[in-house]
Parts: sequence; C-alpha cells; structure tokens
Amino acid sequence: MLRSLRFTSRTPARPILAGLIGVFALAACGGCQMAYFLTDPDKTEEVKAEYGKIGDRTVAILVWADRSTLDIYPRTRYRIGKAVEYWMKKNLPEARFVRAEEVRRLQEGSGANWEGMTARQLCERLKCDMVLRVDLLEYTTRASGTRELRKGRVRATANLYDGGEKGGEEAVYETVVLATYPPKSWHGVPDMDENQILHETVETFAQETARKFYDHGVLLREKPAR
Repeated sequence: MLRSLRFTSRTPARPILAGLIGVFALAACGGCQMAYFLTDPDKTEEVKAEYGKIGDRTVAILVWADRSTLDIYPRTRYRIGKAVEYWMKKNLPEARFVRAEEVRRLQEGSGANWEGMTARQLCERLKCDMVLRVDLLEYTTRASGTRELRKGRVRATANLYDGGEKGGEEAVYETVVLATYPPKSWHGVPDMDENQILHETVETFAQETARKFYDHGVLLREKPAR
C-alpha cells in the first residue's frame, strides 16, 4: 500500500513539468512578440557614408562589362552609369558629374583604349577630379539556382579613384554592391517582362551604390538580420 501511495504521488510530476515548460515557452514567445511590437518597423536609423569625402569635386562614372554581356545588352554600361549618376547627383548636391553621354562617347566612339588608361589619364580626358569605376560581375534576369525563375540580379565591384598628383593608381575606396529584384524574395516576377525586371534591378543597384557616398536613413524593417 505504501509503495502504491509513493507511486501515485510521483505520477503527476510529468504533466506538471510539461506544463511548466509550456509556460516558459509561451513567456519566451510573448517576449519575442513584445520586442517586435516595441520596435517600430517604420522607424529609420541613420547610416553614415562609407566614403564621405567627394565634396564639391567632379566625378566620372565608368562602367565595365564583359563582351558576352554587351552582346546581349549593348546599352548596359550607359544604362547603369546613367542611373548611378542620377542617384549620386540627387543626394550629393555639391558634387559635379561628367554626363553619361560624354563617358559613352569615350567608351564607344573615340577609339581610345579607356580600359588601359590610369585614373589620372581618365580624369585629364574627361576633365574631372575622380573616377568611379563599376565592374559588372553579374547582370541577369534569371535566378542563379533556378534558371527558369525570373529574378533580377546585378552585382559589381565599385572602386573610386582620385586622379590627383599620385596618379590614382590605388583606389581610395572600394566595395562590392549587390542588388536583386524583387529584393529579399525567393520568388520571381512572372508578370513582368525582362526589360521591366532589368529597369527595377538597375535602379535598386544604382541607389545602393550611391548610398555608399552619403549619410542616409534606413528603415528598420529593411536592415539585414544579425
């Protein structure tokens, strides 16, 4: 009888323990939800420029793309250069920029080997102080893992050169910029044609590139998770 009593006195321990675990789990989940609601996703956080020394100088934006890309998209260099110029000019009011049409004439109509020119030579040719060279690594409307999925992707290195007395042999700032459309999505955009996808992707890429050079606000919901 005593053994039976001892056995029955222990049997409720398991459901009690399970209940306690459930309570703690709910509390933790509630804490996560509370933290989410306490953080307003529409609030912005100020982000400092990665390179904020352009000032009032004149910048030329030159875009490089491989031959296979240019064969499919002949206007790629001009398209990206024009978009980056627009967003930088909009947000760097003191700076001046060589018009994309002038850069295009150098790249396509002058016969000059612009790829082999130093930053100082380019600055002399285009009458500017700095050169922002954007080298395309990816320029596509197809997802890398699933080729039948339509998703814009532009990835490039961006190197800023100062064509001063040292000749601009080394970049004063360098980075890699990646833009996808739609951003932060595993799904494609089947209801958009290729030109629309490229337009949106290039605009996103140009904004991301320009943001490297000026202070700006970022919505908390757009910040990458840590």
